[in-house]
Amino acid sequence: MCRVLAYLGEPLPVRNLLYDPEYSLVRQSYSPRMMNTFLNLAGFGMQAWDPASLQPDDPFTYRATTLPPFDRNLRFLASKLAPTCLVAHVRGVTYSSEAVVTETNLHPFRFEGARVVLAHNGHLRQFPRMRYALVEHVRPELARCIEGTTDSEWIYALILSQLDDPWGLPGTAELAEATTAALRILRDVRGAHGIDTSSPVNLCISTGRSVVATRFSFDYGWYPPEDEMLETDLPFCSLWYAIGGEYAECDGGWEMSEAEAPRSVIIASEPLTTDHTTWTEVPEYSLLAAELTPDGVGLEVRDLDA
Repeated sequence: MCRVLAYLGEPLPVRNLLYDPEYSLVRQSYSPRMMNTFLNLAGFGMQAWDPASLQPDDPFTYRATTLPPFDRNLRFLASKLAPTCLVAHVRGVTYSSEAVVTETNLHPFRFEGARVVLAHNGHLRQFPRMRYALVEHVRPELARCIEGTTDSEWIYALILSQLDDPWGLPGTAELAEATTAALRILRDVRGAHGIDTSSPVNLCISTGRSVVATRFSFDYGWYPPEDEMLETDLPFCSLWYAIGGEYAECDGGWEMSEAEAPRSVIIASEPLTTDHTTWTEVPEYSLLAAELTPDGVGLEVRDLDA
């Protein structure tokens, strides 16, 4: 199962999220604490928004199938970038002759010209049975953009198709509504094809100004006897967040400082630190929406009606 991370707030060096904390995202690629039987060694990707860069509305993109702990280019970049928004992802796939490790399958996904990106932790079981039933729910111009072989890219195209303008800049509320609508379509298509196998869909969607994340699973707990993936997601897929003033090193450890008006939020598959006291677990079947405001970062966590 993959690991995903998002940041929104004041400029923050990328290394403070990917490398420096004791359980940074890069470490989670080979030593995840909340999924001990599965490694995430199928590549890394990130999208990062920096208002001070050229064309600030377009995120900096980095994707590589190399293992992130040994990716020197990524380490150098992480020391130089300080974005106000970041979505990063380490990909995990099971060992299989059908698994495809290629750049086109790396998250976060972003079609050329789109203002929305998506990263996914989970997998839609029996996806080949339902793949082409989704075509009627995806705009043709978006379906033509799909290059990879993953269910995640289809989910991305499906969410974009629920927006009034898939190439525009949606507000936080519209992005949340499109995400919920896409999950309902997936539920209906699964039902029409008789698919009821447990399928986690933790999503992280961002425009650089807002982040929408879900902690969700279809038919949680239902597995066929021969399912080889059972051990990887028998626990409900985890999702946590830390919100406050500044994420920084303090007394030899990393923590989110307190702030009366929050200025930063981190959303991650699991906490980046051994000490969880400054982290909050997102409830199961919930949607988290964060946005940059003139006063800092606004955050809402609500039940996901899908």
